[in-house]
Amino acid sequence: MSPRPFPRPHPWQQVPWQERRSYWELDETGRHALCGALEAEAAGLARQADRALDDYAARPGTLEGQLVNGDVLATLLPSLRRNPTQGYEALEDPAGRAAVHLNALGKRLRDRALARAQGEPVIIFMGGQATGKTTGALAMGPAFGAVFDAPHTEPEGVAFLLDRIHRAGCGEIHLAYMDRDPESALKAMLARSEREGRYVPLDRLARAHAGAPATFLGLAPRLGPSLQLYHVRVDEEGADRMTEGQEALASVRARPRSAESVVAYQIQTAYLSLLRTQTHDPQAWYPRDVLAGLNRTLDGWRRSEADHLLRRFYEAVAQRGAEGGAGA
Repeated sequence: MSPRPFPRPHPWQQVPWQERRSYWELDETGRHALCGALEAEAAGLARQADRALDDYAARPGTLEGQLVNGDVLATLLPSLRRNPTQGYEALEDPAGRAAVHLNALGKRLRDRALARAQGEPVIIFMGGQATGKTTGALAMGPAFGAVFDAPHTEPEGVAFLLDRIHRAGCGEIHLAYMDRDPESALKAMLARSEREGRYVPLDRLARAHAGAPATFLGLAPRLGPSLQLYHVRVDEEGADRMTEGQEALASVRARPRSAESVVAYQIQTAYLSLLRTQTHDPQAWYPRDVLAGLNRTLDGWRRSEADHLLRRFYEAVAQRGAEGGAGA
């Protein structure tokens, strides 16, 4: 057999990584134009929801529409596909309204997935970002009627979703808490940003990882035939150890838990350490637009150091390119 060819890079991936720019580095006119384009595209999708959801179901990584994932749903926007980093960042801008239309479309996607489940068991994946939820959802999803893939770390949101699933006639729900060390999740998130152009702001990463254990433990009174609980521990190699039911609750109670401020400090310290490594390691790199965007989400007293490290790093890249005579 001939070896499988590597997938062709997308146009946005062909831009030299040291030349890529974050949405937040664009001038006001550029940001306004991108926000306007995304809003018009999202509004168009919402107006023709059935066609949009058919397009979603036809995309890889959706289990033919059985998987509900808001980040994949956003890839229906042409402007976001042209430059995912800038597109996802623009969706975070309070000046834009594309996210409002996408949220409405996401509710239609949820209801459609539940209707197609026809009362079969449903599985929910929860936990901080970059913990392996999507990998687990794609692997286990075909065994269930519908699959919900999102952090799901807000207690009120999880309670609403559980009740909505029951109202749809699905009487058996499985909920898996994917649990990964925040520093390891940071590295996984950065690696993903190279493949997908999507990163998670550091403050949101800390909030989700800190809040997940409490939300999971809050489901203890609902444990029973209609709700099965799982605790999945993920390490840097992606290996996992799973416990179920009362054992899962006990393992989460026993794990070290920290306040959001403590988790944020750990993540920001790990991120700065990576930046320092990049400055001195000729082989180490992450896309410049991702790093510039992440720097915005640091505490103010750390952001100045991160911006300085980023400048030093790309000055070193330019110098190495000039010395090599072939450009960076």
